Amino acid sequence: MDQQEFDRIVSEDVKNILSSEKQDYLRLTSNLERWKKSLLKLLDNLDEQIAELTHSEAVVTEALPADLITTYKIDADEKKTKIGRFRFYVTQKLSEAERMLALGETGQEEDLRLASFYRNAILEHRTIMEDHNFEPTPIDHALWNSIDGVWSFVDLDQQLSQWN
Repeated sequence: MDQQEFDRIVSEDVKNILSSEKQDYLRLTSNLERWKKSLLKLLDNLDEQIAELTHSEAVVTEALPADLITTYKIDADEKKTKIGRFRFYVTQKLSEAERMLALGETGQEEDLRLASFYRNAILEHRTIMEDHNFEPTPIDHALWNSIDGVWSFVDLDQQLSQWN
């Protein structure tokens, strides 16, 4: 997954609109540092937005007529409040990421989450193949069999040569 897509799902996680599978993906040990860096980048971006609003407010209010200054300031304050609220949730996620990194949360629980993630991915693959009437290859069948604990990758090269 490229960095832009990763940053997008981090933002969705903060907004609590991310699927549980993608939440688990973010929290894999191999992604914790990347998750933390993405959250820090998001915090920097939010701080820049607040600073820009503050600067714009100072510049714009000097040029505005007195009757529009109050309206402008109210709008700017509302934007700052929304950004500040989102920033609060980003810091909560950052605390979670840092706690997981500090504790080294790995092991059986992560293995189970990862296994669940892969199982769901394989099931989704099969559903899409069937929904679109794609002819499954021997590779697809071997993958689908793995869900049931059957290793069907033995002699797959021979099966593929006969399949073509």
